Amino acid sequence: MVSGEDHSILRSTVTSTYLLEGLRKPDNRTVWREFTDRYRPMIMNYARRSFGLHPHDAEDAAQVVLEAFCRAYCRGDYNREKGRLRTWLFTIAHNQIVNLLRKRPRREVQAAGDTSRTDAFARISAEDRTEDIWEEEWRRNVLTACLEEARRQFDSRTIRAFDALTTQGLSARQVAEELGMTTNAVYLAKHRVLKRIREMVSPMEEVW
Repeated sequence: MVSGEDHSILRSTVTSTYLLEGLRKPDNRTVWREFTDRYRPMIMNYARRSFGLHPHDAEDAAQVVLEAFCRAYCRGDYNREKGRLRTWLFTIAHNQIVNLLRKRPRREVQAAGDTSRTDAFARISAEDRTEDIWEEEWRRNVLTACLEEARRQFDSRTIRAFDALTTQGLSARQVAEELGMTTNAVYLAKHRVLKRIREMVSPMEEVW
């Protein structure tokens, strides 16, 4: 259950429940766009990491997966009581990508960055690793959502200090000088944002 103090997440984050309910209406373009915006990048990254697809091929694969998901969901194949959305979506993604690769001529399938033109079929058998990759991508998206929510909850200077320390590689002294803060305040800003992100992970997973 999502605690009372985290109801802000439900208000500011489009929940998976809302998306799934909206997808029952074929003409709901807004929900479909929100759904694809959320899950397309994750599916593309999964296709690239698990099967070595080039970006263009991964984009095509993601479209096939999303269309298959929509058809299956509209048929009523998904039962929330029997499993989580991410597990069901993984099964569809894996099967659709494998089928897509098997239908294509082998000479057209090339692993990303592989100049020897080795195809991606050798990766299909490593299903245990592909599931791990899917979970990693899902977790990455949840953490990104938590960070986006944190950006709405803290003032701009706190977020700027956090970004400068964690993503820009600046030292605390450099950040302090740039933002007119003490080094202790810079470290405190980082700590506060990270603490809030950790607090939001579990409730975010429930609504994602």
